[in-house]
Amino acid sequence: MASTGAAGTARPRRRGVLGGLVVFAIGLAFLLQAVGFPAASSFLFIALGGAFAAAYVLGYRQYVYLVPGAVLIGLGVGLLLPSIFSLGQYAAPIFFGALAAALVCVTLLAPDRRWPLIPAVPLAVIAIAGVFGRVDLVPVVAQPFILPLVLMLVGAYLLVEPSSR
Repeated sequence: MASTGAAGTARPRRRGVLGGLVVFAIGLAFLLQAVGFPAASSFLFIALGGAFAAAYVLGYRQYVYLVPGAVLIGLGVGLLLPSIFSLGQYAAPIFFGALAAALVCVTLLAPDRRWPLIPAVPLAVIAIAGVFGRVDLVPVVAQPFILPLVLMLVGAYLLVEPSSR
């Protein structure tokens, strides 16, 4: 439905920004890889998260964009930092800590929604145990499954969370 302007003429309704931003983000990640940027695949997650975050900010502030935006940025940062700074044994704790921080950010930006703190707490505990206790609370054989499972959960969330305008 078109809205009317001051003179009563119909203005076209603003398109959603998410589709264009997602395609742009994927192109950016491949461009970084093509020019030899280190850890370019991590930037795919950051760019996709940025697309969702921009859709949240530029659109109708739909919560359904905030969660994947934060989680994808957290994933990207959690993968990027250990690869750029060669952090070796701290890679897993940084990954889990970045995810926990992303979920805390969701709650800070939408304080009426506190459910992201539920997964954030165990993720933070896993990160802290890995850094200070040098303990892997997630068995090494299970660690390769974390990223795909997180992505699948974010996708499932997008499918079931009702959007509101």
